Amino acid sequence: MPTVENPFNWAKKLVNELHEQDVKNIFIDFHGEATSEKRIMLMMFKNLVSGICGTHTHVSTDDLQIMDNTAYLTDIGLTGCRDNVIGMDSYVPIQKACTGIGGHFEVPNNCKSILQMMVIDIEDGKAKDAFKIKKLCNQSEYIITKAMID
Repeated sequence: MPTVENPFNWAKKLVNELHEQDVKNIFIDFHGEATSEKRIMLMMFKNLVSGICGTHTHVSTDDLQIMDNTAYLTDIGLTGCRDNVIGMDSYVPIQKACTGIGGHFEVPNNCKSILQMMVIDIEDGKAKDAFKIKKLCNQSEYIITKAMID
């Protein structure tokens, strides 16, 4: 990937600009590689933004919390096909792992699906409550996880 501006410094600049414009409800979706990168965002922006949710790893974390008025979830996880590799047919990822030769990922025609989302109750820019909803294709009910409030 090409060299880009540091995302932490860029986010700090952008959040400051939004505060100068009196924007209160700020949500960060950080498409970060590592869980530590996402946690750094929380430490930098707690009490400055309404919510932070990580994406990219396709694996849902179980750490939904509200810390200093900021709702946080390290990774919302995969929404899509869950019985393969990151929502894609497993042939190409297995081929790449075994041979180093990649290819074009394909979404399978049939799969067991999953839907996940994060919902935040925000008042005046501050997270008051949050929960995560998970729905599996073979279950009639939803799995709801409430945020820990620190």
